[in-house]
Amino acid sequence: MKEQDITKLEFLMTVNNNFIVQRFFNVKGYNPKGHNSAELIDLMEGFISELKQDFKMKTVNYMLDNQYQITEDPEVLNTSFTDGPESFNIYIKNGDTTMCHYSFDAKLYPPKIRYTVDIRPYLKSILFGLTDVLSSKKLTHEYMGYQLAR
Repeated sequence: MKEQDITKLEFLMTVNNNFIVQRFFNVKGYNPKGHNSAELIDLMEGFISELKQDFKMKTVNYMLDNQYQITEDPEVLNTSFTDGPESFNIYIKNGDTTMCHYSFDAKLYPPKIRYTVDIRPYLKSILFGLTDVLSSKKLTHEYMGYQLAR
């Protein structure tokens, strides 16, 4: 393929303004309407659902491992060490343009969990899925009765 057929995109995950992971990936035959597809919504919502389940299980393990400390000092679980909300943010970018942005509450999880996030086990599959969706020519652009792409 020619060099023009490859588009360099960025996957970025942060907690507030602190980077968790940033990866650049190439998409051959990039379809600009891919970021407005039901397939991308399904992929990202599945990924976020897996992350939330992983965070929930790590929280349970953390609470079981520290149950005596927690019963003696419940402040261990205090998630209000910072002022204001905290959010996990996931961005898909094309250069400086944000193609999609997903956000979910980070304060649901204890500080030990939300500040030690490791998504390396998920990276290969999410980047492969993003590459697959964003290069696909057969995409669904209607979701729950709404047009996603124009």
